[in-house]
Amino acid sequence: MTDEQLLARSRALLIHEACFWGQGSSGASVLRLPGVVASIAPTAPDRSMFNWVVPDDASVLAAAYEHVTRAYGDAGVRAFTVWVPVSDLESVALLSDRGHVLDSKSSAMAAPMDAITLEEPGDLEWSETRDLALVAGLNDRAYGFPPPAFSEALTRWPAEPGWRGFLARLNGHAVACAMTFEAPSGDCGVTGVASLPEARGRRLATRLLCRALAAAKARGATSTSLQASPMGRSMYAKLGYRDLGELEMWERRVPRP
Repeated sequence: MTDEQLLARSRALLIHEACFWGQGSSGASVLRLPGVVASIAPTAPDRSMFNWVVPDDASVLAAAYEHVTRAYGDAGVRAFTVWVPVSDLESVALLSDRGHVLDSKSSAMAAPMDAITLEEPGDLEWSETRDLALVAGLNDRAYGFPPPAFSEALTRWPAEPGWRGFLARLNGHAVACAMTFEAPSGDCGVTGVASLPEARGRRLATRLLCRALAAAKARGATSTSLQASPMGRSMYAKLGYRDLGELEMWERRVPRP
């Protein structure tokens, strides 16, 4: 599988995640325009991590921009972000001119499933889950997000089939989690990987992810993709993920009244 094919699957995951955020809570929605998909999550109006835009290129972004900003404003959302490949200087210029600032960067990472080193679980206590409140709460606690964050933006299981949740426990208590999306293309997308501070150093999240990937592989997944933070990049690289290039998140934020 070529890097171009893997990159296309990684980008498709961004769209599926946008649909996830756009179905995750009361009042949330997904805006679809030609070449553009945007998640709108008014339960977390100041959190661009749940309100994001995935455009095909600068031309469709320019055509849809006013419609998108109006939709966010009508929903009461004050912060949203646009995903842009680092090489897309035209989109960067367009967003800068409209008041967006560079919020963060991540790396698109993917690999054929056969290239992933699936560690043995050892003494890992793990299970699948549909308890979205528990997964959301673990993410909030792991990353120190004050409300409103995951626990408000994710209150109902997405309607789109293919989503699965996973938990790792320590002494009977849930301390790590991950979510995957098994796409019709054969890709197993990964998101929501988190481990509580008191449980770190035991490779619980890594071993849990390997169990999730092994289950997806057994069901026929041929590749896996994710967006890695600078902190997580080395962990995923050790498992066999390829770095396919940086993505930037350009945020527009309106002050709270």
